[in-house]
Amino acid sequence: MSFGDHLEELRKRLMLSLAAVFVCVIGMLPFKSWITDLYVAPYRDMFRTGFVDHVEKVNSDVAAAGGVEALRSQPGGELLIENYEFLRDYGDSILDRTYDFERFGPVIKRKGGYEVSYYLVATKPIEDFWTFMAASFLFSLLISGPFVIYQIWAFVSAGLYKRERAVVLRYLPGSALLFMMGGAFGYFVVVPYGLYFLVDLMNPGQVQPLITVSTYFSLLFMLTAALGLVFQLPVVMLVLEKTGLVSHQTFVKNWRYVILILFVIAAVFTPPDPFTQGMMAGPMVILYVCGLWLTGRSARSAGSAGGSA
Repeated sequence: MSFGDHLEELRKRLMLSLAAVFVCVIGMLPFKSWITDLYVAPYRDMFRTGFVDHVEKVNSDVAAAGGVEALRSQPGGELLIENYEFLRDYGDSILDRTYDFERFGPVIKRKGGYEVSYYLVATKPIEDFWTFMAASFLFSLLISGPFVIYQIWAFVSAGLYKRERAVVLRYLPGSALLFMMGGAFGYFVVVPYGLYFLVDLMNPGQVQPLITVSTYFSLLFMLTAALGLVFQLPVVMLVLEKTGLVSHQTFVKNWRYVILILFVIAAVFTPPDPFTQGMMAGPMVILYVCGLWLTGRSARSAGSAGGSA
């Protein structure tokens, strides 16, 4: 194929990929409520975790004051009683999501004393729409991912030798699986608990925890995407060892420096708090150990093959 033929082939593959993504985005437009619920879910998990702590704190404050009757004669006691009675009556329904949040969501703060809003905030008229479109685009990439990857592979594989194609096909499924595992870890663990830690640091008398939908979505995307990439570490280590660029002994010898670099990477891709950084750096250290096991196994296999030869 000439250079012009390669460009034409690339153009065709790009157009097919973009068309697939565009169709998925259009198909998602009627499902705004479902998609919004999907990316807001980690925030709601943070809300419930903090709410449980708030209920426990109110109950302990009431018990420390000697009970409801003793509080009636104490300054500010009526307010604490109102919080206690509201949480007693509606706490379970709030946690199991049977509470009517759409109509009475603001009452949780006013009568229950819990400062964290159940809702994200849109400070601009179009902010929620653009966040939804960004989410739709990302979900469309996931849905159309197999087709897009096939188009990329169809273009790239034509220029690879048979052995090189075999290597890519060997490592691609594991790499994709690790990326999904990293994204899921960020979605279900790092984002909700990282937000909980950050919100818990706030003093409601000084800062009200009102989080905008665009800021939250940016944090969600950054952490899930970063963890998806970080979870590629064992595959990257194995490829480096297989190609001879870095030996297994080098990985073992410089483990202290590598762990330091992993913590620096965690500090760059997470909010500036030690809790979230630790939640990202911890799995990276575990992945590095897994990478050491894989490279060690590969080095032993290569050594055995060389000895047999």
